[in-house]
This record gives sequence, structure tokens and C-alpha cells, in this order.
Amino acid sequence: MNNSMLKIGDFEIGKDQIYFVVEEGQANLGNFDKAIKMIEVAAETGANAIEFQLAIASDFYVKSHDGFKIYSQREFSSKKLFQLVNKAKEKKIDLIVAPFSSKLIDTMTMYDCAAFNINASDLNNPDILDAVSDSGKPFFLSLLLANEKEIEWAIQRISRRKSPKFGLLLGQHTMASGGEGVSLEHTNFGYIKTLKEQFNVPVGFIDHSSFIWMPACAVTAGADIITKHLALSRDEKGPDWQVCLEPDEMKQAVEWVRKAKISISNTNKTLAPGENMDKSVMRRSIVAARQINKGSKVEREDIVFKRPGTGIPPDQYLDILGKTAIINIQPDDLLNINDLN
Repeated sequence: MNNSMLKIGDFEIGKDQIYFVVEEGQANLGNFDKAIKMIEVAAETGANAIEFQLAIASDFYVKSHDGFKIYSQREFSSKKLFQLVNKAKEKKIDLIVAPFSSKLIDTMTMYDCAAFNINASDLNNPDILDAVSDSGKPFFLSLLLANEKEIEWAIQRISRRKSPKFGLLLGQHTMASGGEGVSLEHTNFGYIKTLKEQFNVPVGFIDHSSFIWMPACAVTAGADIITKHLALSRDEKGPDWQVCLEPDEMKQAVEWVRKAKISISNTNKTLAPGENMDKSVMRRSIVAARQINKGSKVEREDIVFKRPGTGIPPDQYLDILGKTAIINIQPDDLLNINDLN
């Protein structure tokens, strides 16, 4: 494969900026007005996209399972799905669909969603893999829960389809076991580089931690894409509420991600704003170790190096030696090039 760039709309993932996806994560619980509100709030955070998990219950769960009833209540009509896409376009934020039903893929393609994300639970599902790959839309393949053999199987299947344009999303999902999400040492960030080298596609990170700063850490590890759960309020205790960020926190996470990308993109040594001021405080200057009389030549024993750093830098001392003082220089005076000839 040679698909190190992935274009979604006008955005080229894998180039200069991070593609930040806000995961709605079914926070709406079937309330369409809340789904619309989530789009509006996500757009205000500065994110590039919002992801909705969409399902047709009868394609997702057997009818005897409790999940069938739950997801039956979360289904949106075809008209409302169309309205979701249009609302996202109005707010200038991409709408990404994680389809839990292969029947929804043609519908959302027709409605012109920006992209798909194959949920980690469907990484081994041929129907979803094939339908998304054949949609013509760019997409992500989520690798949570998967071992390397399963990942290779899925990518091989995808690669045999028409012209798949995709990226990979590393991550972990531990919510079923309780707790507050994934801790830093279990994020497996080093595998981002491995995936890029092995498959030559953009690689991102799905953050299921409770930390605002974790997405920025993923960027420094090489992630091209970040996805993070949003909740209007964690007090509602909706799906995955333990790892959700509230709107102001999400905005901060997006800002930190952008700044982290700027940092790792600059491969030259540059001074931060304010460092020159600190340099004058922390560095040393060439100082008279003893009185240097007018007409005397400066010798090595005549000088020492002390703070502040507002005078002649110590690394220029060889330029000073042998010069003649044109005034009397007192002990502990900073040497001035204008006082030497």
C-alpha cells in the first residue's frame, strides 16, 4: 500500500495538521434535538469532525437481547439522518458515521456523509468491511480489541476491494470492566510508528482515557488523527461518561493537540518566546577579576565569568585577550567592548 495521505473533504490527513474527531458516542440516546445540539457544540470546540454511531437494531442485535430494545429506541428516520448531515455541513464540521448496520452505508453515502469509521466491534465483520470499502468514501478502521492477526486479516480484506482510502485508529476499550478508562502506560503509543511503517497509511488514536492531555500525548507519538468522546455534561452519566470531556475541556484538548503538532513539526532548534530574556538573566558575562588599569593589555587572569548575562558572552573571551583597556576597569565590572582597543 502507498496511501500515506488520506483526504476527507479538503483536509489532507497525514500532511501538516491533526484531524480531530469529536465522538458523539450515542450521547443523544435517540433524542434528535440533542444530536443536533452535539453537532453545534462540537463545531464550537474547533474539531474537524463529529462521529455518530448509527444502527438499525434488527441488524445489530438478536431480538431476545436487551440491546435490541435499547437500539430500537435510538434509531433515526431516514429524514433525520439526512438532517444530521446537512446540519454538520451548515456548521462546517465533517460528519463521520460509524455504521452498526451495513444497510445504513449506502444511505449515508447517498446523503454525503464525510467518511466512515469501522467500529472496533466490526473489525472482523465481512459485511461492514466490504460495504464501507466499496462505498467510495474515505474511512477509518478502528483497532481496539484486536490482536495483530485480526488486524492483518481485516486490512488484507479491505485491500482486495475497489480502491479503499483509509486510515487506522489505534486505541483501547476497557469500559466493560469498569474503572475510568485507559491509563497512560497502557496506551501502546509506540505501536503507532509500527503501523505506519507496516501499512503506510495515516494512523490515529481513539482516546478512552479521562484525561484532557492524553490526545496531545498521542500527537507527540505520531498520531495523525485523534478521536475523543464529548458529553454536554458528565453529570448525565450517558454512554462512556467516565472518559468524556465536557465542551470547555474538549476545546482545550483540541488546542493542546494543535500546539503539540506545531511542536513536533519544527525539526530545527528554535528559541521559545521569552528565552532571550531568560538568557540575559541566566547566562554569564565577561567580568574583571581584578583592576585592569588604563593602557594594560587584558590577560586571562584579568577576567572571570559571572552573572548577569547582559555583557560580553564568555565564549567570546579569546576576542578580548590582548586588547588594551582605554579606561580603568574596576574588579567585578562587566567588560564593555567600547572600553577596549
